[in-house]
Amino acid sequence: MNKNKAAPLSLSSLMVLLVSGVAVVIVALSTLIYTTLYANALRSNAATSSEQSVSQAAGAIADYTADTGALIRRIIIELQSPAGADTLSDTFSTMVQMRDDLTSICVYTLDGAPLTCWTTGRTRKPQAGRLPLDGVESDSSGLYYTPPHVQNLYTDYYPWVVTVARPVPLERYGREVYVSIDLQFSSIAGYMDAVGIGQHGYSFIIDSEGRLIYHPQQQLIYAGLKSEDTAPLAALADGVHAEDDILRVIKSLPQGGWRIVGVSFLDELVRQPQRAALLTLLAAIPAALLVLLAVAVLIARLVSRPIHRLVDEMHGFEDAAADFVYTPVAGISEISVLSDSFGHMVGRIQTLMDEVKNEEETLRKTELKALQAQINPHFLYNTLDSIQWMCEVGRTDDAVKMVSALARLFRISISRGEDLIPIRKELEHAECYLIIQKFRYKDQFSYRFEIDDSILDCPCSKITLQPIIENAILHGFGEFVDDGKIVISAKPDGGDVVLTVTDNGVGMDEGQCRAILSHDKAEPGGIGIKNVNDRIRIYFGAPYGLSIESEPDQGTRVVIRLPQSGGNSHEAS
Repeated sequence: MNKNKAAPLSLSSLMVLLVSGVAVVIVALSTLIYTTLYANALRSNAATSSEQSVSQAAGAIADYTADTGALIRRIIIELQSPAGADTLSDTFSTMVQMRDDLTSICVYTLDGAPLTCWTTGRTRKPQAGRLPLDGVESDSSGLYYTPPHVQNLYTDYYPWVVTVARPVPLERYGREVYVSIDLQFSSIAGYMDAVGIGQHGYSFIIDSEGRLIYHPQQQLIYAGLKSEDTAPLAALADGVHAEDDILRVIKSLPQGGWRIVGVSFLDELVRQPQRAALLTLLAAIPAALLVLLAVAVLIARLVSRPIHRLVDEMHGFEDAAADFVYTPVAGISEISVLSDSFGHMVGRIQTLMDEVKNEEETLRKTELKALQAQINPHFLYNTLDSIQWMCEVGRTDDAVKMVSALARLFRISISRGEDLIPIRKELEHAECYLIIQKFRYKDQFSYRFEIDDSILDCPCSKITLQPIIENAILHGFGEFVDDGKIVISAKPDGGDVVLTVTDNGVGMDEGQCRAILSHDKAEPGGIGIKNVNDRIRIYFGAPYGLSIESEPDQGTRVVIRLPQSGGNSHEAS
């Protein structure tokens, strides 16, 4: 056979390649459409939207500044009229009251010293602030617009204002003076804050020299916590300027020499159109996949589905071979042949498994019967030696008791070949063993039985208690200096019977307890505790058997759980 020959593609592999190829084509075409049709349009729309927002703000502020120019002209007309001082005070106070954004009307000398100020309900400071026109140039209409500053004219009143002033000769003062109004800058800021350029975009105002007039984060800038490089913007013309992912729109105002700058971020402004394109792409991909899925389902009905069913049957056989019931798989002729062959193989394997299981069970029962039939030669030798010694020293009564107990012990051990005996017989067998050992060990231990008579006729695998009692005497009391005590109890527990053997010996740790149930600890020729546990499980099932509770220097308690009925008992063949 040629090992270098490439394996043919499976049907599932072919379907994967087909789906992948079509998906790649769809994604490639969708990406191409997106990049060619949307990329430039998104950038253009972002620029147009930003420019419209800035233009709206510029128009609103231009209208506001034009209104302030008209207000100053009206004030100049009033000052040029022959009206008396009281009349002017009433007129100008009324103007201040009627406009929330107007804080005061003032007249200054050309060097900035205050001459007269009108407001409502406030006391002017003796040392009132001067007109802040240093470095400020007039616009084309002759008006001066100062940067925002703190008004310092009145006691306990320090609003953030913009001062608008015009020089004019007034006969009332006999000289040329500045007529000015102080406007709450919050009004202008309100127009700027209303400009919406995306979620993170913002706008601010600079003068013709690039100096900052207003910024929504002006306090952070003055505190040095944020920076805004406005100097390079003074050299830029009005319009849209893109730099990396930042889009700036600049618009100059006709009054004051101010310029509005709108800042937006292309990544943010294109998000919604990108989402729409993505939704279109996501809608196209499932549609194509549905078509491919329909083709795959059609193929699966012809070939793949019967193969998958056959594979599922194989997995089911792997998971539970003994109880598996094979259902033949129908399909094309090749699938039917595979199905029939697999069904024949399943039947043959299950037959072989049953044969192996029966052979193993027969072998195990034979081994246990052989163990039950064995007599520990050391125990028998020592017992007979003890009887001989008793006869020699004249303790014939004790010798008779030991011979009687030994005879009863062997009679119950044989039990006419039966594997299960009543619990009363098992307790009698245990008592005979204890009588013999008590003579041998010269009363180094005592024992007692706590028996519920209602369970005496319940079945029990023979020679169950004796190995446990033997372990307690040999290992529990081996180096024990105090009097040993053994308590054997038997009582019902629901539908079960619980036998316990408790001693006050040296005890064991948890590892030793596990080792006893994992390894056969019997003396050569004897029956170990593990074999007792195995026999109970064979006769009565997995829920039954032994458990050991023990701690070093605290004694040991062995619990034997049996059913009150016969369970899955097995008679000897």
